[in-house]
Amino acid sequence: MIVKIHNRGTGGGKGPVQYLLGRDGKRDQAELLRGDPASIIEIIDASKYAKKYTSLVLSFAEADLPAKSKSEIMDSCERALFPGLDPGQYGALWVQHQDKGRLELNLVVPNVE
Repeated sequence: MIVKIHNRGTGGGKGPVQYLLGRDGKRDQAELLRGDPASIIEIIDASKYAKKYTSLVLSFAEADLPAKSKSEIMDSCERALFPGLDPGQYGALWVQHQDKGRLELNLVVPNVE
């Protein structure tokens, strides 16, 4: 697994969400796994911070993993990134991509609690 934290986060919420899901929400080989895209956009757009969101990707050599494994990986990542916070204290959007012949789990998080 490769973890890459992107050097982005200064624009509005539509940018990262539309990149992950497509402008019409129907990007080829993209699947929403967790989170509400509309809520994530709204939270990012309401932020007054210069760095409004953080995005990262977990890239795997495997073309796919069982749903239970993906859920465990996302849970583990959230626990590592948000220690001491309950899931209701942060917003997280997880989108799966498989268009490059491997599994990618993409995460976008507004930089506010």
